[in-house]
Amino acid sequence: MSPQGSGAGASALGADGLKLLHSDSAGAVCEFTAESDDPVLIGHYPGFPVQPGVYVIEAADRTARLWAAGAGITDVLELVSMDRCRFHRPVFPGETVSTEVAVVAAEDGDRLTAKAAAVTSGGRVADIRLRYRRRTSRGETQ
Repeated sequence: MSPQGSGAGASALGADGLKLLHSDSAGAVCEFTAESDDPVLIGHYPGFPVQPGVYVIEAADRTARLWAAGAGITDVLELVSMDRCRFHRPVFPGETVSTEVAVVAAEDGDRLTAKAAAVTSGGRVADIRLRYRRRTSRGETQ
Protein backbone atom coordinates (compact mmCIF):
# COMPACT_ATOMS: atom_id res chain seq x y z
CA MET A 1 0.00 0.00 0.00
CA SER A 2 1.25 3.45 -0.80
CA PRO A 3 1.95 6.03 1.93
CA GLN A 4 -1.36 7.65 1.00
CA GLY A 5 -3.18 4.40 1.60
CA SER A 6 -4.79 4.27 -1.81
CA GLY A 7 -5.37 0.53 -1.66
CA ALA A 8 -5.14 0.49 -5.45
CA GLY A 9 -4.51 -3.25 -5.47
CA ALA A 10 -8.09 -3.88 -4.32
CA SER A 11 -9.47 -1.12 -6.48
CA ALA A 12 -12.56 -1.40 -8.65
CA LEU A 13 -10.60 0.59 -11.20
CA GLY A 14 -7.57 -1.67 -10.96
CA ALA A 15 -4.06 -0.58 -10.13
CA ASP A 16 -3.57 1.14 -13.51
CA GLY A 17 -7.15 2.14 -14.23
CA LEU A 18 -6.77 5.83 -13.38
CA LYS A 19 -4.45 8.18 -15.26
CA LEU A 20 -3.24 11.48 -13.75
CA LEU A 21 -3.56 14.23 -16.38
CA HIS A 22 -2.79 17.36 -14.38
CA SER A 23 -1.93 18.44 -10.84
CA ASP A 24 -1.15 21.81 -9.31
CA SER A 25 -1.44 23.50 -5.91
CA ALA A 26 -5.24 23.72 -6.13
CA GLY A 27 -6.16 20.25 -7.33
CA ALA A 28 -5.78 17.51 -9.91
CA VAL A 29 -7.45 15.94 -12.93
CA CYS A 30 -7.50 12.22 -13.70
CA GLU A 31 -9.38 10.04 -16.14
CA PHE A 32 -10.44 6.45 -16.60
CA THR A 33 -12.36 4.57 -19.24
CA ALA A 34 -15.38 2.42 -18.45
CA GLU A 35 -14.08 -0.71 -20.14
CA SER A 36 -16.84 -2.52 -22.02
CA ASP A 37 -15.33 -5.91 -21.17
CA ASP A 38 -15.36 -5.25 -17.40
CA PRO A 39 -17.13 -8.29 -15.89
CA VAL A 40 -18.99 -6.09 -13.41
CA LEU A 41 -21.11 -4.74 -16.27
CA ILE A 42 -22.69 -8.15 -16.83
CA GLY A 43 -24.73 -7.75 -13.67
CA HIS A 44 -24.96 -3.97 -13.52
CA TYR A 45 -27.54 -4.06 -15.14
CA PRO A 46 -28.43 -7.02 -17.39
CA GLY A 47 -29.47 -5.67 -20.78
CA PHE A 48 -28.60 -2.06 -19.78
CA PRO A 49 -24.95 -2.00 -18.67
CA VAL A 50 -23.78 1.07 -16.77
CA GLN A 51 -20.62 1.69 -14.76
CA PRO A 52 -21.28 1.32 -11.02
CA GLY A 53 -21.26 4.70 -9.29
CA VAL A 54 -18.70 3.47 -6.78
CA TYR A 55 -16.12 3.60 -9.59
CA VAL A 56 -16.74 7.33 -9.97
CA ILE A 57 -16.51 7.89 -6.21
CA GLU A 58 -13.29 5.88 -6.06
CA ALA A 59 -11.85 7.89 -8.96
CA ALA A 60 -12.56 11.13 -7.06
CA ASP A 61 -10.92 9.70 -3.92
CA ARG A 62 -7.86 8.46 -5.80
CA THR A 63 -7.54 11.78 -7.65
CA ALA A 64 -7.44 13.59 -4.28
CA ARG A 65 -4.80 11.15 -3.01
CA LEU A 66 -2.68 11.59 -6.16
CA TRP A 67 -2.94 15.36 -5.68
CA ALA A 68 -1.72 15.00 -2.07
CA ALA A 69 1.23 12.86 -3.12
CA GLY A 70 2.17 15.41 -5.79
CA ALA A 71 1.78 18.27 -3.29
CA GLY A 72 4.31 16.63 -0.97
CA ILE A 73 1.82 15.65 1.71
CA THR A 74 3.39 12.63 3.36
CA ASP A 75 0.69 12.12 5.98
CA VAL A 76 -1.89 9.40 5.51
CA LEU A 77 -5.18 10.82 4.28
CA GLU A 78 -8.00 9.25 6.20
CA LEU A 79 -11.35 9.57 4.45
CA VAL A 80 -13.73 10.67 7.20
CA SER A 81 -16.90 11.44 5.24
CA MET A 82 -18.56 11.81 1.90
CA ASP A 83 -20.56 14.98 2.43
CA ARG A 84 -22.14 15.01 -1.00
CA CYS A 85 -22.62 12.68 -3.91
CA ARG A 86 -25.08 13.58 -6.60
CA PHE A 87 -25.23 11.57 -9.81
CA HIS A 88 -26.52 13.40 -12.88
CA ARG A 89 -26.30 10.68 -15.53
CA PRO A 90 -24.97 7.13 -15.92
CA VAL A 91 -21.59 6.20 -17.37
CA PHE A 92 -21.89 3.78 -20.27
CA PRO A 93 -19.33 1.21 -21.42
CA GLY A 94 -16.59 2.80 -23.53
CA GLU A 95 -16.98 6.31 -22.09
CA THR A 96 -13.99 8.12 -20.61
CA VAL A 97 -14.64 9.81 -17.28
CA SER A 98 -12.60 12.81 -16.14
CA THR A 99 -12.47 13.56 -12.41
CA GLU A 100 -11.58 17.16 -11.66
CA VAL A 101 -10.79 17.64 -7.96
CA ALA A 102 -10.24 20.94 -6.15
CA VAL A 103 -8.71 20.55 -2.69
CA VAL A 104 -9.13 23.09 0.12
CA ALA A 105 -7.40 22.84 3.50
CA ALA A 106 -9.12 23.88 6.72
CA GLU A 107 -7.57 26.78 8.62
CA ASP A 108 -5.96 24.41 11.12
CA GLY A 109 -4.46 22.41 8.24
CA ASP A 110 -5.43 19.01 9.64
CA ARG A 111 -8.47 18.51 7.45
CA LEU A 112 -8.87 18.67 3.69
CA THR A 113 -12.00 18.94 1.58
CA ALA A 114 -11.97 17.62 -1.97
CA LYS A 115 -14.68 18.88 -4.30
CA ALA A 116 -14.91 16.66 -7.37
CA ALA A 117 -16.77 16.92 -10.64
CA ALA A 118 -16.92 13.84 -12.85
CA VAL A 119 -17.62 14.49 -16.53
CA THR A 120 -17.69 12.62 -19.84
CA SER A 121 -18.09 13.88 -23.40
CA GLY A 122 -21.82 13.37 -22.77
CA GLY A 123 -21.90 15.79 -19.85
CA ARG A 124 -21.62 15.99 -16.09
CA VAL A 125 -21.80 12.62 -14.33
CA ALA A 126 -21.51 13.49 -10.64
CA ASP A 127 -20.63 16.07 -8.01
CA ILE A 128 -18.84 14.64 -4.99
CA ARG A 129 -17.44 16.21 -1.83
CA LEU A 130 -15.06 14.20 0.34
CA ARG A 131 -13.46 15.17 3.66
CA TYR A 132 -10.12 13.85 4.90
CA ARG A 133 -8.15 13.97 8.11
CA ARG A 134 -4.36 14.04 7.92
CA ARG A 135 -2.66 11.43 10.06
CA THR A 136 1.04 10.76 10.44
CA SER A 137 2.31 7.28 9.65
CA ARG A 138 2.49 6.71 13.44
CA GLY A 139 -1.28 7.28 13.67
CA GLU A 140 -1.22 10.78 15.12
CA THR A 141 -3.66 13.29 13.70
CA GLN A 142 -2.26 16.61 12.64
